[in-house]
Amino acid sequence: MKTLVSIGLLSVLSWLPKSTNEETNQWKHTREGEGIVVYTRGGESSGFKEIKATVTMDCSLQTLVATLTDYGNYKNWIYSTSQSYTITKVSDFENIVYQYIDAPWPLSDRDVCMRIKLAQDPKTLNVTIDSKSENSLKELVSGVVRVPYNFAHWDIVPIAKNKLSCTYTLKTNPGGAIPAWIANMFITDGPYDSILKLKSVEIKKSQYTSAKNAKIKEKY
Repeated sequence: MKTLVSIGLLSVLSWLPKSTNEETNQWKHTREGEGIVVYTRGGESSGFKEIKATVTMDCSLQTLVATLTDYGNYKNWIYSTSQSYTITKVSDFENIVYQYIDAPWPLSDRDVCMRIKLAQDPKTLNVTIDSKSENSLKELVSGVVRVPYNFAHWDIVPIAKNKLSCTYTLKTNPGGAIPAWIANMFITDGPYDSILKLKSVEIKKSQYTSAKNAKIKEKY
């Protein structure tokens, strides 16, 4: 377990208890920089804040899809993820994926099993990626807290050649008791740092820029 602050993906990033204020359903600007804007709002029922991040990616659809669906590479850019891999490939558009998240001492590490589905609208050519936790897909790991609920969504809209307007949203319940000071760190740092690394490093790697997927069509 790492003692440094590092908890996961954009997969378990919003460990901040929600406010009881009537305005919790409104998105609140949290952080901005390098073309990334992060918002939060009170969760509908989980007791943890939801996250939304917007960013423009300077790459093709092929490149971004290849990067986001390289599940074994999550550990290189998703905040605090130290292990990730495909459990089962259901189809070209659906995978069962495992992710392990390092938590700072004295918290227990977390893990999550996700069913990830990719889709492309045949008319607009917009791409969506949905990731929903399904905890029965892998046996529990001793000493590790299985995240009880996690739902993440990518909305990817081509707006010009090699330019994509992206919106990422996350609803999660990390399980267990999370101190507010840790939650505050993750709500501001996690989504921003992950997307920044995705934008500035990962989508520029040659294995992604040269990727070709016959099932994904470019708009421009």
